Amino acid sequence: MSGKARRQRQDTFDILYLWLTGYDFQVELGINHRLRMNPLWSDLNSRVMEARTELEVRGKCFYPEERKGEKFVFTLIATPSPPGFTDTVEDIQQRDSHGSPRYRTYRGYPVPVFECPKGVARLRRERRAAAWNAWMQVPEGYISDCLSVLSAKAARYIYIHEHIVEKERWINSFSIQSSDPDE
Repeated sequence: MSGKARRQRQDTFDILYLWLTGYDFQVELGINHRLRMNPLWSDLNSRVMEARTELEVRGKCFYPEERKGEKFVFTLIATPSPPGFTDTVEDIQQRDSHGSPRYRTYRGYPVPVFECPKGVARLRRERRAAAWNAWMQVPEGYISDCLSVLSAKAARYIYIHEHIVEKERWINSFSIQSSDPDE
């Protein structure tokens, strides 16, 4: 039988360190703009009043060497209950065709099989701006924590744990910090 062997999906992980080059934030308050649309483009459980906080953070990569100088822009949107932040490990357990939890055997014991998310947000390359972009919905308190670090007089860095699935790049973890991640 002639044929090519199928290659299995290879996930890779990279760690990126960035210098924080700038940030902007915006805080909005108002009536839900969807209420004035015709026809109503919202469900009946939507809130009448909305508060929105948005933080845009920019950085330039200094590690690893082969990505040195690449620019990144991260947009963080505060929401009351962002997708994925209320999920439990049980929620990501794989199910069979009957809806029962799947298990595999490891050293004679049944072990649950999980479908781990690819990441917190997808990294996309914007060719015109020559920068990598990511848009993340985060819990409301997270932006306040980020602003606390950003208001410190110390040097500021961004740490990214990147997850590459096939040809897509995802953020596995993201942090803004005052300590040098290279140390």
